[in-house]
Amino acid sequence: MPKDLYMTALLRNVMQASNSCMVFVGTPHFRPIQNYWAPPPHGVNFSQATKIPNRILNETTEMLIEKQALMEVLLDSRVWGDKYVTNPFPYLERDLTKISEADLKHFKKTFYINFKKY
Repeated sequence: MPKDLYMTALLRNVMQASNSCMVFVGTPHFRPIQNYWAPPPHGVNFSQATKIPNRILNETTEMLIEKQALMEVLLDSRVWGDKYVTNPFPYLERDLTKISEADLKHFKKTFYINFKKY
């Protein structure tokens, strides 16, 4: 799961800066984190945890936004409400300034329509 991969990368980063750390994780997350916890150089890092895969051939922008809305509902992450999110659509364009205001408005509308649908 993306959360387990990200949490493992975060924990490994914390462990580099401290001598000890106590972490409490739910039972379903313990085994995946344990599997991701491999010694360097094979261990997980933030670049692996935040990697955005390439687009599938013939996949439209609306389809990608619908997938994001579905993942938001399934994972109950509510990422858009967090202040640190500057680009809500990194899988469409890494640089938010390259997206026109009209397109951004359309993307957000598409997201909220799909979010409410699920």
